[in-house]
Amino acid sequence: MEALLEAKPIHVEEIALFDVYRGPAISLGKKSLAILVLMQDTARTLTDAEIDGTVAGLLRVLQDRFGATLRQ
Repeated sequence: MEALLEAKPIHVEEIALFDVYRGPAISLGKKSLAILVLMQDTARTLTDAEIDGTVAGLLRVLQDRFGATLRQ
């Protein structure tokens, strides 16, 4: 969570872990994390490109630092 908070863009209001899953759908030794990323700009509507870019950037931080992947 610290890595995500350090990389948090200005329009991200909150980043919070809200679920951790370990079970048969996940490989042994792995876990699935559900993370809330709350984005808001009070002056305008964020574009799809800005939202997608923010998610991609935060995912890249997790991939680079921890080898994380999106669950398919």
